[in-house]
Amino acid sequence: MFDSIIEWFMVLANAKIVSMLILFSTFTAIVIYVYGSKKRSERFETYKNIPFLDDDEDGMVPTQQASQRSSHSKGEK
Repeated sequence: MFDSIIEWFMVLANAKIVSMLILFSTFTAIVIYVYGSKKRSERFETYKNIPFLDDDEDGMVPTQQASQRSSHSKGEK
């Protein structure tokens, strides 16, 4: 019995179908996980700015840093 299952998987056409089904179901599960909950989706949307955060300026986006610097320099004059 077990030998016949192994032989069935050894046929390349069968292995392609099984691997496609596994990969497609994994992709579908990930998409449902990410976009299934509105709260989780919003949290993941906030993560898109992580590469732009600067550790030196309390985690602000560089464009915010530039606007704060210009407002501080105008206030000093």
